[in-house]
Amino acid sequence: MFKDSKVYPVRVYPVSKRIFLNLKYEDIKRAKGYNCMWDAQRNKWYFHKDDYLKSGIKYNEKLHSELCPYMIINSEILYV
Repeated sequence: MFKDSKVYPVRVYPVSKRIFLNLKYEDIKRAKGYNCMWDAQRNKWYFHKDDYLKSGIKYNEKLHSELCPYMIINSEILYV
C-alpha cells in the first residue's frame, strides 16, 4: 500500500517553551510574516523559543516594545 517506509521525526515542544506576542487574531498577515503559530486554547500568537531567537525581534527595540513578548510558566507571565 505504502511504497515509502521512512519515518520522519516530529519536533515536539513543551508548552513552557512558547513565547507569546501581543498580537490580535486579526493581525494574521503580520503574525504569519514572523512565522508565528496560533494557540487556539489561549487565543494568542506564539513562537517556539528557537524560532523567536531566529526572528530578530529580541534585538529590534521598536518591535520588542511593540509586541511585548512573554512566556507563561505555571500561570505566571514572564516578559522576555
